[in-house]
Amino acid sequence: MRKKKRVPIDELHEYWIDISKRQNLTVTDYKVFFERAATSMEYFQEYYDKHFPRDRFFDRVGIILFTQRTLDSFLGPAIKRKELSNQDYVLMKDVAKTFGTRINRCFAREIVSSIKARSPLQDAEKLLAYSPKLTYKWAAGIIASNHIANLLIQLSRFRRGEKIHKDDIRTLADNLKNRTTNRKLQTFLTRSYRRFEDADKLRNRCAHVIEGEPTKQEIEQSIALARLLQRYIAGRKKL
Repeated sequence: MRKKKRVPIDELHEYWIDISKRQNLTVTDYKVFFERAATSMEYFQEYYDKHFPRDRFFDRVGIILFTQRTLDSFLGPAIKRKELSNQDYVLMKDVAKTFGTRINRCFAREIVSSIKARSPLQDAEKLLAYSPKLTYKWAAGIIASNHIANLLIQLSRFRRGEKIHKDDIRTLADNLKNRTTNRKLQTFLTRSYRRFEDADKLRNRCAHVIEGEPTKQEIEQSIALARLLQRYIAGRKKL
């Protein structure tokens, strides 16, 4: 059986910050809370070389996790009620605030390294998952669509000093189809014409308010298109 991949420390930090600030919490959130708390304790066990200092917070979380694991005394009642109690809210908020602070203090270098190593598409996915607010969708849409434009420019191999007169996604895709000698790439560009057209519309909607509000599905489709296009960049590097 394949071992479940552990949540990266930067994602854990973002998770705890989000929980500490989120207004509405659900029973589903409560289930994830215990999983994230257990993973966070694993990181701190490694940080302290498995020898925790005498610490009231770690002792409290350890008891909570043990009680939940053996007696199901937290999540079980919440599932039966189909909602969280005031005590559940307080527990989640208190633990989230403390974990957020301590992870930031003890793993700051790892968090910075992880953020720097993220690809543009990972940044877009983070923003999209973080909040349904329109501003976050604007940002995620701009990142995804600009990344598509950048990939098209890289694949076009413009000569040094050659001017790019129009950088809209449809024009860049059409130019690349005419310039490239890669038959598979030409076929992909032809078959994906509508997808590039949609990505161009998304770019306009995110940059110009009067064009309408972008949807999460549209942004996810542009992210998926960018991932497909990235394969041709990777294939070119292997040559």
